[in-house]
Amino acid sequence: MTIEEATISNMWEIAAIVEVLERKGLCAKQDLHDITTEFPPQEPRASIPETAFPEPYLLIETENTIIDDILELLNKHGLTSHQSMNLLERWGGIIEMGHLVARGTTH
Repeated sequence: MTIEEATISNMWEIAAIVEVLERKGLCAKQDLHDITTEFPPQEPRASIPETAFPEPYLLIETENTIIDDILELLNKHGLTSHQSMNLLERWGGIIEMGHLVARGTTH
């Protein structure tokens, strides 16, 4: 996996977690933005053009439907926010492993 692929993968995973937190009413996107801007950068930020990565909150209709289905399942089974985040992290690992297997490498 290239650094670009890893970065994009991480971005979408973070966007999904933010969506889950917001839809469960645990926080708003603005809250997360405010918190992250409170911390001073540890290193100078790279200058990346805005067009390099898709805007994480401009999800297409299919993605919104999938997120709604996932949230419905999480709520149906009564998972807490912590359990939901753990499950989504494990799910990301499974997806990553599938990606590696498809590319013919597992490490």
